[in-house]
Amino acid sequence: MNILSIIEKKALGKELSYEELEYAFNGFYKEDIEDYQMSSLLMAIVINGMTLEETINLTDIFIKSGKVYDLSSIGEVIVDKHSTGGIGDTTTLVVGPIVASCGVKMAKISGKGLGITGGTIDKLESIPKFNVYLTKRQFLENLKTVGFVDSSQTLDLVPLDKKVYNLRNNSGTTSSIPLIVSSIMSKKIASGADIILIDIKVGNGALVKTKKDANLMSEWMKEIGKRYNKKVVTIISDMNKPLSNCIGNRLEVEEAMRVLKGEKCELFVTSLEIASILISLAKNITKEEATKEVIEAIDSKKAYKKFLEFVRAQNGEISKMKIKANVKYIRSEEDGILVGINAKKIGELALKLGAGKTNDREKIDYSAGIKLLKNVGDKINKNDILATLYTNKTIKLSNDDISCFEIE
Repeated sequence: MNILSIIEKKALGKELSYEELEYAFNGFYKEDIEDYQMSSLLMAIVINGMTLEETINLTDIFIKSGKVYDLSSIGEVIVDKHSTGGIGDTTTLVVGPIVASCGVKMAKISGKGLGITGGTIDKLESIPKFNVYLTKRQFLENLKTVGFVDSSQTLDLVPLDKKVYNLRNNSGTTSSIPLIVSSIMSKKIASGADIILIDIKVGNGALVKTKKDANLMSEWMKEIGKRYNKKVVTIISDMNKPLSNCIGNRLEVEEAMRVLKGEKCELFVTSLEIASILISLAKNITKEEATKEVIEAIDSKKAYKKFLEFVRAQNGEISKMKIKANVKYIRSEEDGILVGINAKKIGELALKLGAGKTNDREKIDYSAGIKLLKNVGDKINKNDILATLYTNKTIKLSNDDISCFEIE
């Protein structure tokens, strides 16, 4: 068995055995196989896909590369949620505190941004001194005491996926249903939750582009959940326009805090839906009953206080989080109605401003980002400010940047 024959086999669209996948991916993890060779295999997977059995096998290989958290000592049903990636998707920072404040424990392992899509870990790291690298002991302790914990992959938790994840981001191999499924589900299984909700984002601003792919992903994730005795539920949501009005790490954290204080917006609506589903499943109550609990938790500020408790428990200093950037504006060049905000172009613009990175040499500017000032359906006058841009880079706005907004 050798890596070249495995690459060639997948390039021909043939199915790889468990042993071949194990040889290639574990060899890459042990550095017996070079980055460029693994990049070739990943690209062959992007082009030719993988079967469900291959995807299940790769998930298992990822899981076995590290430890699996056993949360049974908590003595309660543990929930988790994950988004497949989008623009302005800050639901974790809203849902986690809501769920915990309603008495349901949520354990989450998150990742960094992938391509133009934002990552929860990047958002959390934008909070000064916030610790995303928790040991297993810290993870369990925070889960018990706070009720919501969110950590990055540690060296002992699905480390193979973390290495492959970074290479995918640097090699243009992010958009592959099997690779996305294996990456997400390995982290979800390894982190030990009983009930897992996956929010599958679909559209030009997501890794998943079509409803057909989203339905396939949903089926496969549920099947993997069954193999590991986990309850997996999915929702499919639109990502042709940004989920929230803020795109960029600190801007998104600030918006999540406003939503937890009761601000009504699309982020509020989506978070309400996810939190209600999780609470209803964990407590075995109706969704309507769960929704009432969620609204009460927000109105009473219990959810917001739980967010602050969560940040303190992971050493974050929210009071020291400041936006330090120069400001630019995108203005309308015409009168009309705002009929669309292109999520993909907004994500690319945020990347250009410094809110993300395209390789490991770059650093994220946590203050960089975009604040949308108009919503779809609004009447627009010429010269109205459509968005405020925050950046510490010297950039010149192009026609492409302005065309993020569709006005008719």
